[in-house]
Amino acid sequence: MDKQVVSKKRVADYGEVYTRRREVNAMLDLVKQETERIESRFLETACGNGNFLAEILERKLHLVETKYKKSQLEYERNSVLAVASNYGIDIQK
Repeated sequence: MDKQVVSKKRVADYGEVYTRRREVNAMLDLVKQETERIESRFLETACGNGNFLAEILERKLHLVETKYKKSQLEYERNSVLAVASNYGIDIQK
């Protein structure tokens, strides 16, 4: 996404501002130890298009693949745990 602000009205009405991938990764790197814990829970209270949640999930699933690629059961169990520990809500649809 090139633009961080779609319209001034949407910013005023909803606080809608898109965060670029570079900034998402920089912020998540500040809590890297948590993104490296498969069971760590994340709640994004203004998730918008979900770019933070998507990156968190990517990091967790990469860890699952690295740690549990030799055991199908553990791979599946930890993949579900990685997905089920991320939550997002937004005031927009």
